[in-house]
Amino acid sequence: MLSFWEKTQLTQFDLVVVGGGLVGLSTAIHYRKANPKARIALLERGVLPSGASTKNAGFLCFGSIDELSDHLHDMTQDELLALVERRYRGGLRLRELLGDQRIGYEPCGGFELHSDSVDHDVIDGFNELLNPLFGEDVYEDVTQDVPQKGFSTDLVSSLICNHFEGVIHTGKMIRAYQELALEHGVHTYTQTECHHYEEKADTIEVEVTHLGDSLILSTQKLALCTNAFTSRWLPEEEIAPGRGLVFVTKPIEGFDLQGCYHYNAGYNYFRSVEGRLLLGGGRHLDKGTETTLEPGINEAILEALTEDMHQLICPGQGLEIDQIWTGVMAFGATKEPIVKKLSDRIALGARLGGMGVALGTEVGHDVAALLG
Repeated sequence: MLSFWEKTQLTQFDLVVVGGGLVGLSTAIHYRKANPKARIALLERGVLPSGASTKNAGFLCFGSIDELSDHLHDMTQDELLALVERRYRGGLRLRELLGDQRIGYEPCGGFELHSDSVDHDVIDGFNELLNPLFGEDVYEDVTQDVPQKGFSTDLVSSLICNHFEGVIHTGKMIRAYQELALEHGVHTYTQTECHHYEEKADTIEVEVTHLGDSLILSTQKLALCTNAFTSRWLPEEEIAPGRGLVFVTKPIEGFDLQGCYHYNAGYNYFRSVEGRLLLGGGRHLDKGTETTLEPGINEAILEALTEDMHQLICPGQGLEIDQIWTGVMAFGATKEPIVKKLSDRIALGARLGGMGVALGTEVGHDVAALLG
């Protein structure tokens, strides 16, 4: 039973955003920037964001040569250039919105490990393709650095550097986002699950539960920002979940591997974090099992990553795993995210294709713009 005060002030909004991750936070903040008097509610079903926003590896990247080569199987060079631009612009928007220091940004470069020799014609071709966007060469052969980085010289034959990639601290980024949302007057409700919404003539009713209690919120506009979990609202959308496994080792004295690293066409990735090795990926080894919304550890993938840690990345160092977790991403037949209106008052932002750190802020900005 609601009071007069609750009905008139605490359940009526100009915008309700479903999803408290990167896209949802960005949507709420950008909408409030454009509409300073708007009352905005941000709904998150978990205590923390439920997808990959707080579980990613913190790579601010737009694609290794192997990844971009793979993309060219499904798109033209012009489409690829537009996709890279969107990812890169999204990273710049994130940094501009929150500030480099608050998100722990480091312009350390991205590195791609190969088991065969470098094809310089391929490097030259991608540098030429991306020159209109960056104005200089993006990729460089730095194979000479393999021994000093400690990688297995038997397994790593070449190394390519992307000079425009870097890393952020995922925890600091989300905390900065949440603090900025609070500064902008966004009402954030955690442990609040949206079960149903219905668009009526003069309002949109949003049915939620919080710790077992049911409540109807009323809003003029609605943003659905639940990425891989969008199928519960829109099963017709072409969105497939993809679970990703990540672990960090126990601290290693003197360990500081500068850069963010990719191998196996970007499916595997690693970096150093506060004196630890962070390693993740391997979804390609068992895509059938990993196409799921459920949490859980795939033991075969964990075993493969552990072997890579000991044999390829840090041979002979005796590293021990300290923490393991998984996060759920969203993929589709195309690499473009979904940003569209479902009606005049409802918009969707989803399917970030494993590039949430780069794309999340940009997608949220675009969803807010669609809603005016």
